Amino acid sequence: MAAAIHTQTVEATVTVRVSQAAAGDLAAGARAQLERVDGIDVEDLSIAGLQPGLNDTTVEAVATLSVAEVRDANQPAERVADRLSDGFGVEPEQVERVEPPG
Repeated sequence: MAAAIHTQTVEATVTVRVSQAAAGDLAAGARAQLERVDGIDVEDLSIAGLQPGLNDTTVEAVATLSVAEVRDANQPAERVADRLSDGFGVEPEQVERVEPPG
């Protein structure tokens, strides 16, 4: 039996390290870094703060994310923060469900 793929929308407060060599502005760099995480699409992102570093800039952002959820594959929606923390340079601070899985 094939598993159905559903998405849910979450709002996440995250810290993202953006390389100074990244294309575009800081918001585009943070968006790209988040979208490298498997099953994550960024619907909206706003920068809440930043801290310059030698090789990268640490961006604090609030993002609305569309998260792919594979039902019956032991990946419940509550593990979104774990999934985000698996992304390089991404540290979730808070993740809240905006709407139930659909």
